[in-house]
Amino acid sequence: SIFSLVGALLLHHQDSMKQLLLDYLFPQAWQSISESLINFLFESQAKVVIANAILSGSLVAASVFLFPVKEKYSAVFEQEQGYPNGEPHEFPLWLQGWEETRLFLFYLTAQMIIVWIGYYPYQWANVTSIVLSYLFLFYTFGLDLISPTLQRHRIRYSQINKLLTKNILTTLSFGLLYSLPALLLSQWIMTMENLNLLEVSIILFVINLLFIAIAIPAGTLIATRLLPELKAMTPVASTSKILGYGLGLTLLVGGLILHTRLLQSMHHKSQILKADYRVNWDSFHFEYSDIGNLLNGQSFGTMSLDMEISNPTEFDIAFENSQIKISKDEKIISDIAMKGFAVPAGNSRPITLSFDAISDFSQLTELPNLTQGWRIELYIELYPGIPFIVRIVGND
Repeated sequence: SIFSLVGALLLHHQDSMKQLLLDYLFPQAWQSISESLINFLFESQAKVVIANAILSGSLVAASVFLFPVKEKYSAVFEQEQGYPNGEPHEFPLWLQGWEETRLFLFYLTAQMIIVWIGYYPYQWANVTSIVLSYLFLFYTFGLDLISPTLQRHRIRYSQINKLLTKNILTTLSFGLLYSLPALLLSQWIMTMENLNLLEVSIILFVINLLFIAIAIPAGTLIATRLLPELKAMTPVASTSKILGYGLGLTLLVGGLILHTRLLQSMHHKSQILKADYRVNWDSFHFEYSDIGNLLNGQSFGTMSLDMEISNPTEFDIAFENSQIKISKDEKIISDIAMKGFAVPAGNSRPITLSFDAISDFSQLTELPNLTQGWRIELYIELYPGIPFIVRIVGND
């Protein structure tokens, strides 16, 4: 009831609250880009990935905000059923808070990885992100609802994860069983085009809370069955903990850096349309190598052009090293490299645009289907070796 009321208030005041959040997080000039990025994230992902992320997020929110209620519910059920688990021995409140913080960071890291994979406009990336989102949802469902009983008997998440990984089929089956109704409902709700992301999130959140409540007793029973096995299990080695923390921290920081870099890159590119350009057509130069290279996949020439860019805005303009790849029927036809450039705020700078095109028109062998199967993609180098790919033409 409380979350339904909060959800209704959020929906009623969503525009003003969104503006307050944007004003707090970003300067005015960044806000439209931030909204564009959010819309891009929503549209670039498979709808099932978004739905699974919302359902997983509701689990984490329930852990953060409803942990005492969830814990009490599980404890009373354990006591009433007379499970032979011994007397509870709770962790101090500060340690419970730290454990839930770790769970939240684990969720955030995994979701950033899944979403980043889903960015890439390929069928394999789409399938991989969907599979990972399902596995993560089922696992977090098991982890979130089996762990209260184990934590009540002074078992930490590191040991719980070791136990649940050892019994992975039980964990995933439990998650599948109790998240399935919400999953089916989410597929229907996500098809309603008149609902925005906030409305979808609140509806799925409230629905999932109902199934969380139903699943807590079952999670308590499973934890009771696994507890003897856990007591006989060796503790997680200190070396493994350090490696786990190091890997988790690396992935978390890496995900934050990549998403921040993407936001920054979009912002810098948004200033390109506000700049003034003067092209020196006398500087146009084309260095042609061999027309035969058009047919054997080698560089047949480079083109360069001088241009002066004046940046009247208060933000730097930056365009990273990029490539445009043109393919037909999964075969690369042309690969055009473009050097990046930057113009500081309030300055003018002469730059030389250069293009090096590698083409292989020998791949065009099926003349009847010459107009079909084309794909054009822009590869923007966010960091060396890490491109962000934008599909310009074509679909899988």
